[in-house]
Amino acid sequence: MAERPGSGLNRLWRSLTLRAALVLVLFVALPFILYLTFRQADFDRQRLLLESIRVKGLTVSRALEERLQDVDTIPMFRLGDELDRFRTEGIALRLLFRPRDAAPDSGFLYVASAPAVAPDDLDWERQQLAETGVLDRLAASCAGDVPLALRMDRANGLTRLITSITPVRSKRGCWALVISNDLTDRAEQRLGLPYWQAPEVQLAAAVYFGFAAIVLLIAFDLWRSLLRFAATARAVAERRIEGRFVQRNRLPELETVAAAFDRMEDSLRATAGELRYAAEESAHAFKTPLGTIRQALVPLRSRLPQGDERSRQALQAIDAALDRLDDLVRAARHLDDAVADRLDPPREAVDLDALVEDVVEAYAGDAAARNLVLEAEIASTASAPLGGRLIADALGQVIENALSFSPPQGRVRVRLDREFDRPVITVADEGPGVPAEWLPQIFERHASFRDHSSRPQAAERGQNFGLGLWVARRNMEAVGGTISCANRPGGFIVTLALPRQG
Repeated sequence: MAERPGSGLNRLWRSLTLRAALVLVLFVALPFILYLTFRQADFDRQRLLLESIRVKGLTVSRALEERLQDVDTIPMFRLGDELDRFRTEGIALRLLFRPRDAAPDSGFLYVASAPAVAPDDLDWERQQLAETGVLDRLAASCAGDVPLALRMDRANGLTRLITSITPVRSKRGCWALVISNDLTDRAEQRLGLPYWQAPEVQLAAAVYFGFAAIVLLIAFDLWRSLLRFAATARAVAERRIEGRFVQRNRLPELETVAAAFDRMEDSLRATAGELRYAAEESAHAFKTPLGTIRQALVPLRSRLPQGDERSRQALQAIDAALDRLDDLVRAARHLDDAVADRLDPPREAVDLDALVEDVVEAYAGDAAARNLVLEAEIASTASAPLGGRLIADALGQVIENALSFSPPQGRVRVRLDREFDRPVITVADEGPGVPAEWLPQIFERHASFRDHSSRPQAAERGQNFGLGLWVARRNMEAVGGTISCANRPGGFIVTLALPRQG
C-alpha cells in the first residue's frame, strides 16, 4: 500500500527522540532569552537611577563651579571647610590638584575632602581613578566634565559610586572636583554590578537549573527504562534470560505493554509449535500412502511380462512421480519448519567449528554417490552464535544446492573463516554459475537459474524446486545473519555471514 502524503513527517514528529531534542533546545534557549530580556530591563532601570544620581551630583558641581574659579585664593587648609559647605547627605566631595609645573609623569594629589577621609583611603581611591585612565586625560587637557559610573567597594563593606569629575584650570595648575555617592539603598547598591550578580537573578537561575536537572533526570530515567525494556525484549525473544516481560518491567505505565508482549510471545511460540507438529503429521500422512504405493508396485513389477515395454515405462513414470512426491513432502516440511523458525527461532548455542564439520560429514556420502569431492576447511576458529539448528540447516541447503549443480568429479569446498570479526562460512562449487542479471533473485522462492546440462542427474532426480536457497536465507535472517552469492572463475560461491558475537 502506498504511503500517505506527509506520513513521513508525521512519523518524524511522533519520534520521542525528536520531541526530547526540541525540549532540550527550549531548555537551553529559554535562559538566554530571559537573561537578555531582563538584562536590558535592568540596564534601563540602572541607567535611570544613575542619571538621577548624576543630576544630584551635577547640582552640587554647578554650585561649586563659581567658587572653584577662585580656588587659588583659598588657603589649602580651608579647602576642606569650603567643600563641606556644599556637601549634602549621601554625597562626598574630593578635590585633587596637579601643579602646572609638575613633571609629565606626576599625577594628581588629594588636597581636600568632605567629609574627611583617612589618608590611606584617599590614596586607595586615587589609585583606582588612576587605573581607569581618567586622571591621565585630565592631566593632558584639564578640560571637559567626565561622567563616570565607577563602583568602589571598600574594605569596610560600604560601596561608593563616583559619578563625575569636573576639572578647573587655574594659574597654579589643574584642580579636579570628584563627586561620589554612598550607595545605601538596596537598588543603588546594584549600580555598576553585572546583572547576573543580582540576588534575585541568582535565585531564579538556581530554581531554573534545579527544575531543569529534575526534568532531565526524569527524561533520562524514562529513556533508560525504555532501552532496558527493549533490551529485555530482545533477551527474552532470544531466550538469553529466563522470565517474562511483566516480571522484568520497572515502569508501571508499561505493565499493559509488557503483558501484551508476553501474550504475543506465547501466541507466536504456540503457533510455531503447531506448525512444526502439523508439518510432522502431514509428512507422516503423505509418507504412509507413498510407501504403500511403492510396496504395491513390487509384485506388479515382478509379474510384468518380458517385452512389455509400455508397462515398464509406466512403472518407471510412477517411480519418478513417487520420487518427486517424496521430494515435495520434504520441501513442504522444510517450508513449514522455516515459517515456524521465523516465529520462534531456536536459540541453542553450538560450537561453530564442530557444526561445519558435522554438516559436511552428513553430506559426504551423498557427495561420494554423485562422484563429487566435498571437503571442509576451518581457517579460523569462531564463537558460535545462537540458533545452531537454523545455521546447520542453512549450510546443508547451500551444500545440497552446490552438489546438485556440480559436474562429475567436481569439488565443493566449505570454509569457515572470520571477516571483520564476524564468522563467515563460504561454499564454493565448480558448477555453471548464474547469469549476472538473475543474481538478485537467486534467494527468492522457486528461483532456479542455473543450467542443468553440466549435471543431468540433477534434472533426472527432480530434486530442484528452487526452495533450498530461499530456506537458507530465511534461516540466516532468523539468527541475525546474511547470505550472499556471486559467480567466480570456474564456479559459484555462496557466503553465509553470521552476526558478530558480543
